[in-house]
Amino acid sequence: MRIATTVFMLGSALFAANGIGSQGAGSHTDLPRWCGKAYESGSPSFPPGGESTPPPPSPSQLLFVQVEPRYSIYVGSETTGSFIVDATISHLFGAPYQALITGVSTLQKLLFTIRIQGSLEILVVNQVAINSTDNVFDFPLSLLGEPRLEAYSVVLDGVSLDGLQTFSARTEIYYLPEKTTGSVTKIDHLNGGLLFRGASTDGVFESVLPYGFYGDYGGYFSLGNENVQTYYDQGFNVIHLVTSFLDSGPLNETTAYFDQIGLKFIYDMRGSFMNLTAVAEQIPLVKDHDTFLMWYTGDEPDGWEYALNSTTLAYDLISSLDKYHPVSLVLNCQDFYYADYSAGADIILQDTYPIGINSTYSIPYDTNCNLTHGDCGCDNCGGSLLDVPDRLDDLAQYQAWLGEWRKPLWSALQAFDGEGYWQRLPTAEETWVMALLSFNHKARGITSWIYPSTDELNAAHGALAKVVTVTPVKAFLTGAQPVSISVSSLPFLDVSYWTVGNQVMVIIASDSYSETESMVAIELPVSVKEIDDVPWGNVTWSLAGNELQVEGLSSLATSIVILGR
Repeated sequence: MRIATTVFMLGSALFAANGIGSQGAGSHTDLPRWCGKAYESGSPSFPPGGESTPPPPSPSQLLFVQVEPRYSIYVGSETTGSFIVDATISHLFGAPYQALITGVSTLQKLLFTIRIQGSLEILVVNQVAINSTDNVFDFPLSLLGEPRLEAYSVVLDGVSLDGLQTFSARTEIYYLPEKTTGSVTKIDHLNGGLLFRGASTDGVFESVLPYGFYGDYGGYFSLGNENVQTYYDQGFNVIHLVTSFLDSGPLNETTAYFDQIGLKFIYDMRGSFMNLTAVAEQIPLVKDHDTFLMWYTGDEPDGWEYALNSTTLAYDLISSLDKYHPVSLVLNCQDFYYADYSAGADIILQDTYPIGINSTYSIPYDTNCNLTHGDCGCDNCGGSLLDVPDRLDDLAQYQAWLGEWRKPLWSALQAFDGEGYWQRLPTAEETWVMALLSFNHKARGITSWIYPSTDELNAAHGALAKVVTVTPVKAFLTGAQPVSISVSSLPFLDVSYWTVGNQVMVIIASDSYSETESMVAIELPVSVKEIDDVPWGNVTWSLAGNELQVEGLSSLATSIVILGR
């Protein structure tokens, strides 16, 4: 979210002193721009540049082999590690692959070993089916050697069943010394969620589905911890204070209260992440708190067109000083140098704010908005609830085009209006649709802008937070990946399901502003026996075979249904 405060804009001399280029990204850097586009009336139109594109396709099929640690870090008290192995048929990445006998699945296997680079120590010996993903293999962490701050380099060597086709992949795994003070947060590279360990978890890693707000510190939370308690009591399990030790002086009283009540917090360095000296000064003030969840550096660096290496330089410094917490940032543009800015984070947020905008005409600047000009408050948006899942899908696609492991995505949802762009607030129903659309499209956390919002929106977010951050819903959102269900007869419905154990969870979100009076039927692609629970929504579903049914559906309906298999 844009904030016009001088603390967030650093001088070119400071950039240079920290190895950060002072010139913004894109072209026409002499003009005021947002997401690479000039936005003032009378300014020229030009392609912003920085678009993501796939690599040139191969005319023949390739086998793309990837290996990744299940978790971003392991610590000394843990005994078992895991690797994820993917072996997918691709035309973009990998090495040439010829199927042994087409159609005979038993012959389409990749035999492989995983070993420490430069060592004969074998960590895993096994096989995977060709064109399979998310294969998980455990190994004793003791095989790596002693815990250390440096990563262990790992190599996968693979061969086809006939022994004539060879493949390889590389990764790194962190097996860190045990941390005895404060929290530890790790990323689940399989499902995209977070595991958190702190005083409140009794030394055990627990999955967490973060749901909360960016928080107004100076105007609200700094006024007293009773405001923190009010926020916590509404059901939120994470807070992202829009301040820092540099901006607001001592925050110890507030962060100590977070530790006391168990409210996890994200530490914001938007105003200082390009000052690497300042970054280094803040890390020891934060990293050992019991409820510290993760770092946050660039706030819309793509919109501000900060130097392309700015987020990576900050990331490298933070990770050198604290390997026990991930780094995040938020991107505002639809597609402006994604590869460069996202390289500086483990977790990527998107902050598409579509409610109440004019998507084609900028009211603040009295000019048109399109792909080459203008700023309408939501870059290349249509002013629809679907702008939120569309942006999540876009970012996931850009990441895939890099040929790198997927990064967790979060949504920063709109809970405000004004500033000339946003003519109204979202309703409670629109809020719930945007949140559930986010989960359906693989968001693993939500922090909305900004608290306090209106009483209605505070309560709306809190009501949903009380459901999705606890069992049983949390177990699905953090323990599996969503699978989309197409309902061709009802294109306004967005439906996905998760499978954990002997249960299936289905999330249904309607983006229609009109009621549906006819029968709504959703055919599930998995076998189910009964409806076990409906933890969210007022829709009275019935089950006929594998089909969820209801007679009519209200506008902007949302529902979470858990079924037994």
